[in-house]
Amino acid sequence: MPTGLDLIGSNSALQEHWIKRVVAIFIDALLLGIVLFVLSIPFAIFNWGWVAWPFFWGVLFILYSTLLEATSGGATIGKKVMNLKVVAIDGPMNVEKALIRNLSKIHVVFVLFDWILGIVTQGDPRQRYLDRIARTTVTRVDANAYIEEQFRQMQYIPPHPTPPPAGAWGQPAPAQPQPSTQATMTPQGTPQQAPAAGGWPGQAPQAPGGGWPQHRWDESGQLVPQMKFCTACGGQLVQRGDGKLTCVRCGAIY
Repeated sequence: MPTGLDLIGSNSALQEHWIKRVVAIFIDALLLGIVLFVLSIPFAIFNWGWVAWPFFWGVLFILYSTLLEATSGGATIGKKVMNLKVVAIDGPMNVEKALIRNLSKIHVVFVLFDWILGIVTQGDPRQRYLDRIARTTVTRVDANAYIEEQFRQMQYIPPHPTPPPAGAWGQPAPAQPQPSTQATMTPQGTPQQAPAAGGWPGQAPQAPGGGWPQHRWDESGQLVPQMKFCTACGGQLVQRGDGKLTCVRCGAIY
């Protein structure tokens, strides 16, 4: 399974995701800086010294991020501006998960270390390391949210089908290539049937809708939204008994 470090250099969707994250955290930091400036007038916060002040700012950042991500649709003000949302991978988003994923914001050095550790280890490349512990991730909520579904699928679906190893069914591997029965019985000049598109020779074709998401573009070059994936969180949609579609991640109904 590839790491975020393997993908970020060539995957434009992942690059755009992290650019949005950086802009969002700068917006939040600017808002908190204004609040601290107002508080510094009566409490002289900026006179506490260069060692204590960043940690005080970090505590406020943790409280701010935890409160909004747990109670305000999973997004701080900066994330809402950039159309991002924090979602829980298994279960609903709550205060405990929001607190765990935001602990590194106590200091900018810890945030940087948290991001580096997440990007060089295997898993969802949108996750910081504390996201993996909290079982959360950040996803887009705009019209192209389904594009990032490929990051989640990377954790479970290999990029190509893998043929079984020689001798997997209890038979020894042939010493040299053996002509198949079909090849020996086919008259010369008869065209051979081509293998299924995207598969190995002799492999059954994949079921429709399996594998990687297939994106389509219109004549103007814009991505055509597909209802295979949730436009709110990028999760996969499944059919309900009443004919409607529901998201396996956030429960949205279409």
